[in-house]
Amino acid sequence: MTDPLLNDWSEADGNAIREQLDRILKSGPFSQSQRRQRFLDYLVNESLAGRGDRLKGYAIALEVFERPETFDPLVDPVVRIEAGRLREKLREYYDTDGRDDPVLIELPKGHYTPLITFRNAAGIDPSPAVNPGDQQAENNAEPVVAAYTEPDGEFLQPIAPRYALPNFNQMQLAMWAAAALLIVAVSMSWMKGRNAGPSLPEKPSIAVLSFDNIGDDLKWERLADGITEDIITDLSHSKDLIVIARNSTEVYKGKPVDVRQIGRDLNVKYVLEGSIQSTGDQIRVTAQLIESASGSHVWSERYERPAVDLFAVQNEVTQRIAATLSGWEGAVADAERQLIRRKPPANLTAFDTYLLAMEAKHKVTKEGLTQAESLFNKALELDPHLARAYVGLVDTQFYLIDLGLAPSVDEAISKMMMAGEKAVALDPDDGKTHYALGLASMYQGKPEQALTRFAKAESLAPSDPDTLLCIAWSIPAFGQTERAVSLAERSLKLNPHYPDWYNQGLSYVFFFGEQFDRSVKHRLLVKAPLALDFAFLAMAYSYMNRPSEARAAAGNAIRLDPTWIAERYLSDGGGSAEKEAELLVNGARKAGLTDCVPFDKVKDIPNFVRVKSCDQQRALKPE
Repeated sequence: MTDPLLNDWSEADGNAIREQLDRILKSGPFSQSQRRQRFLDYLVNESLAGRGDRLKGYAIALEVFERPETFDPLVDPVVRIEAGRLREKLREYYDTDGRDDPVLIELPKGHYTPLITFRNAAGIDPSPAVNPGDQQAENNAEPVVAAYTEPDGEFLQPIAPRYALPNFNQMQLAMWAAAALLIVAVSMSWMKGRNAGPSLPEKPSIAVLSFDNIGDDLKWERLADGITEDIITDLSHSKDLIVIARNSTEVYKGKPVDVRQIGRDLNVKYVLEGSIQSTGDQIRVTAQLIESASGSHVWSERYERPAVDLFAVQNEVTQRIAATLSGWEGAVADAERQLIRRKPPANLTAFDTYLLAMEAKHKVTKEGLTQAESLFNKALELDPHLARAYVGLVDTQFYLIDLGLAPSVDEAISKMMMAGEKAVALDPDDGKTHYALGLASMYQGKPEQALTRFAKAESLAPSDPDTLLCIAWSIPAFGQTERAVSLAERSLKLNPHYPDWYNQGLSYVFFFGEQFDRSVKHRLLVKAPLALDFAFLAMAYSYMNRPSEARAAAGNAIRLDPTWIAERYLSDGGGSAEKEAELLVNGARKAGLTDCVPFDKVKDIPNFVRVKSCDQQRALKPE
């Protein structure tokens, strides 16, 4: 049902809102992106027409982004990604050109219906001037706001109404101004007492220069500007990077630049530059990351695409570049680790220590995981508010349990829950923290809580390949194997040059997706295979009717861990959906691995989760 609020705009209100929309669409943050203009124009006009209840991801994808009727928001996150970019650009506009505009148009997080506020009602509906004595009555006036709907795959947050800004009298303004000047003066005096010259922030910082258009066609100029803006917006969502705003880098557009000077001007460690060139029916986008202090190249890549659907090219290239730069083992993190290794241990910051811990974790060995746990805890000693370190602790315990290396599964799960809850409490807007708590909830046997956290993680990080793969790795246990395969495919598309640790997750997902050849392919790429790796190889080979390879892999699994049991493995992970559980247990039987926990051992396993066929087997042959 359409919210009545959407039918309550007067003709004057509607005209004022459309005039405001026109101002925004002609502004710097919007004029270079036709897609962004279409998106905002559609949202506002649909709301004004009383069709706010239709503003769902599916309808937007078809009407604005020209997706086919087969569009699936769980597979293609274009609407959520573009909504995030639109939200950032609206904020940028109102921080600059639109600071004093009478109408405020916002896109609340988790919603597709704009929130519209009249900041100066007198400019819309003329009324007598307000006397100072009437100020209280004006401040208590009800605001005018739009209603909202729930977008696909996102979470509703209550939207607090936005009130008109109060009209302070001159005396009040003078008092506030004097107080502000006093604060500024004190701050400047304090700063003078510190060491002269700016220091680089602890987290890596990056400036994205305007991509060059190699040619004279303005069509490609618009694409270059669109890619530049979208990369900045996408990178700004990373919790591990400090990204310089577009208006600070725009001054270098079209000028010969010295990257080292830009690094000094903007106080950044890294500069990303790139170009666009059309050749016939192809478009080539080149990007390179440069370390500003030395001017040395850290990373570069070239993308060649058909110049048919420019929106699709812009979206794909932007996501690929952002994913490559900002991942757990992305180009920036790798460059940072190279610099960290040159530092004396006493000079390592919390973030330095965190990056080293991530590197140790992704070795996926017993020694590496032990080192990672120690380094994550060290990072938290240096900075107790570093949420990502708690995420790392959750992942470390997951690996220890999954690989059969945890001295106590119950203790490891307890550590996971503590770290996951702490991570979300410290940073509730980070997709990775919600993933971590979801993983902990899964291992604690709380499927509803786990799936809620995974969905929230995906909505917050729809273009983060690391997060997408980690979610895919987790959800076959809930019978969501088809979606897991889709997420894994998306992560590969975003990060085709993925790090080594992906291989175990990809092998796991493709095994339950019954793509056994792909499962084998990725499992064979694991550099330091443990018993679990050989067990999955053996099971996949057995389903492929390759008995000799299955026997060899099973032999290695048993040699490395003679106690490994398929049913116990599932139980330690919090249990699994029936189809997926039977696929694993039956694969173990076929491969000659132990499939079920013996009857007399069941009582020794706390919170044991049974598999149906194993119960039937124990009933036939109780021991």
